Amino acid sequence: ALQQLHDEWAEIGPVARELREDLWNRFKQASSVINKKHQAYFDELHAKENENLEKKQALIAQLSTLNSQLSTHKNNKQWDDSTEKVQAIQQEWRTIGYAPKKQNQAIYNEYRELCEAFFKAKTAYYKGMRNEFSENLKKKRELVEAAEALKDSIEWAETTNRLIELQQQWKK
Repeated sequence: ALQQLHDEWAEIGPVARELREDLWNRFKQASSVINKKHQAYFDELHAKENENLEKKQALIAQLSTLNSQLSTHKNNKQWDDSTEKVQAIQQEWRTIGYAPKKQNQAIYNEYRELCEAFFKAKTAYYKGMRNEFSENLKKKRELVEAAEALKDSIEWAETTNRLIELQQQWKK
């Protein structure tokens, strides 16, 4: 709007010589006030964006640390705890505004890669667990079949030893 007023000022044409300088100074002063407010707004916006960038970088550092510890996760509790932390980081990320335009997309891409890496590792862990469960189920069914085959045996000593062996395999 200010630029439009400057254009209009230029198009209107000259005024009386004795009024020209006073009018120009008043117009220039009003323009200066608006320009200062404009500059202050964008300075504040850039400062906020830089602050947002720092916050996002801190969250990325937390995600990197979590991802570097994934190889130590041996049970569901550890995965659940880490998942809660990642979800809290994701929730906090959503509350932070934009970073500076030049870095916003790059930092978002880094964030997405770290989140995806975490969830891929989690999926792989649980997929491995499901495979292990399936394998364990298969082995236990074989043990049940072996025990059922012994139920009618009257060779007490041999049957007892074999059942004890089957129980040990079950526990293993």
